[in-house]
Amino acid sequence: LLMGEIPDRSVFFGEGMQGELRPYLEIAQAVRRGDLAVFHETVGGHAERLRVDGTYTLISRLAHSVVKAGLRRLKTSYSRISLEDVASRLGLPSATSAEFVVAKAVRDGVIDATIDHEGGYVQSHDLVDVYATVEPSEAFHRRIAYCLTTHNDAVRAMRYTPDAYKKQLEASRGLRRSREEKTDEEKAQEIEDELDDEDYEY
Repeated sequence: LLMGEIPDRSVFFGEGMQGELRPYLEIAQAVRRGDLAVFHETVGGHAERLRVDGTYTLISRLAHSVVKAGLRRLKTSYSRISLEDVASRLGLPSATSAEFVVAKAVRDGVIDATIDHEGGYVQSHDLVDVYATVEPSEAFHRRIAYCLTTHNDAVRAMRYTPDAYKKQLEASRGLRRSREEKTDEEKAQEIEDELDDEDYEY
């Protein structure tokens, strides 16, 4: 219940456990119903038993789950509902409290709706068929691109050994060095030739 899930009824009807779990069955039913007033009434009726079991504090924290369940039911049933009706159906004290609760639920992503503060109502958003949009094709494109990149990387890794680029780099550096040395030798030879020419002229 604290995780926002409603236990299956069979959990409460185990052999020899029906009487022991009766209060928790009623609490689960109150949470499923989504009526905060009924929930508080149920918890109050079994408060002594819950304190003996040491679960009273935990059960008290289920109030937010009750509100969430109620809002989901209202959103499913109504595309538009006033805040006063929300407060009445959820057992909240006022429309202002309902507005605060709905705003928090929208922010937390519990329901997809918009609050019209001036009109004092909640407008639910229509469910959009995601397969009628471009989102699936974009998702497929991203996955295909990832697979192709992985394939190309694998082929590239098999084609070249890990140290192949080092050998190529060393070879290019050696060739460059030999060219530079050859160039220096040629320059020296040219200088010597010029000196010989000058001596010959004299």
